[in-house]
Amino acid sequence: MKPFSLFFLIGFALAVNLSAQSDVSKCRFKTGEIRIDGNDKDWAPPLNFYDNNTGLHYAISNDNQNMYLVFTVDNQRKMMKLMKAGWSIELSSKEKKRKFNASLNFPGVEHLGQGYQKGSSERENRAELSLMIKDYESQLPDVSLHGFHSGVSELKLNNRKDIQLGIGANSLQDLVYEIAIPLKELMVENLIQLDELITLQVSVNGLERPFSGEGGEYRAHSGEGGGRPGGGMSEGGRGQMGGGMSGRGGGRSGGYSGGRSGGGGRGYGSGDRTSRTEKATFTQKIELVGQ
Repeated sequence: MKPFSLFFLIGFALAVNLSAQSDVSKCRFKTGEIRIDGNDKDWAPPLNFYDNNTGLHYAISNDNQNMYLVFTVDNQRKMMKLMKAGWSIELSSKEKKRKFNASLNFPGVEHLGQGYQKGSSERENRAELSLMIKDYESQLPDVSLHGFHSGVSELKLNNRKDIQLGIGANSLQDLVYEIAIPLKELMVENLIQLDELITLQVSVNGLERPFSGEGGEYRAHSGEGGGRPGGGMSEGGRGQMGGGMSGRGGGRSGGYSGGRSGGGGRGYGSGDRTSRTEKATFTQKIELVGQ
């Protein structure tokens, strides 16, 4: 082989390897307590990942025993899609002797949001969201699990042992999911090295029919129940989502670059045109880290 061709192939291989590595983000090692209670107050703001298609802000951490995940959504249309259509989380690894493929599947709650309406103030809007999220919590069936070492197949809300799940709202009434997964549920315990490369895939199902209403509002379908008339849930602006991950890898659709917008209404920017009937999926590669 000619020297030029050999150097070209070596350079190409290095470029491919560096490109692959740039898509990997290291977990943050957990240094403080994370209580799995459906509130993101234990997580340092802002959450360091954001996906525009699903509207999910998220962060991932680990310690020597567990992986911790938090997901929040503040866009009201995408929040409704998540809760009504259902969504799933898949964790997989191709590491030698540490391969796994495990998933959590959150079922949709079909009859949700009936009778909720736009408030006349930000405070009233938050109160409406709080009621809706509590309604969702009360109706959510058990989460189905697949591929975990213990063979557990169902997970109840606010579980406090083994795989833990908390769902709730933060002070701004953003929907919050918190999950703690023992690493021994993913890998043989004596083979855990805290350098594992894990692929996270999140999928939000599409709705069978889109939300009705005009002007970016959600309205209950006619003929369905609901204690309050008409209205709907308005969806206003939010702070801009900037490009890049603040030095972290990943080809995602941008990190969060600022605070919440100060205007009235929350969670529905004019650029949001994702179809409610389409499935939305994203993938992020992460690496566990030692202390």
